[in-house]
Amino acid sequence: MYSTKVKDLMTREIVTVDLNDSIERVALLMVENKIGSILVYEDNEVFGIITKRDILERVILDCQDPCKIKAKDVATKNLIIISSGETINDVLSLMYKHKVKRILVKNLDDSKLVGIITTHDLVAAYNSLER
Repeated sequence: MYSTKVKDLMTREIVTVDLNDSIERVALLMVENKIGSILVYEDNEVFGIITKRDILERVILDCQDPCKIKAKDVATKNLIIISSGETINDVLSLMYKHKVKRILVKNLDDSKLVGIITTHDLVAAYNSLER
């Protein structure tokens, strides 16, 4: 499994919002899609990522109104990115090093964003091996 390529396990469907969308909209999309993170875009470029934890720490615990706070104000901008041709071992190393559960995946050839790989993807792959 460790030599499996990222492109073989990553999630290709990425839910996105605009940087001016409200955190209420972000949270609704997370619930509707049963996901823990959403990418924030500005003019067709990735601006950042918002996780459930970001909403909890930066909105709820700060007693902010999720209807008034914008995605751009909560998004994490320092994104961890890996090439689709790298291995799961590389993903695990990056996740451990940066203490993250999600890594964006770019195409090796053109650096275009092609997916995201999460701890959920890794556990699902491991679980399928056990069966």
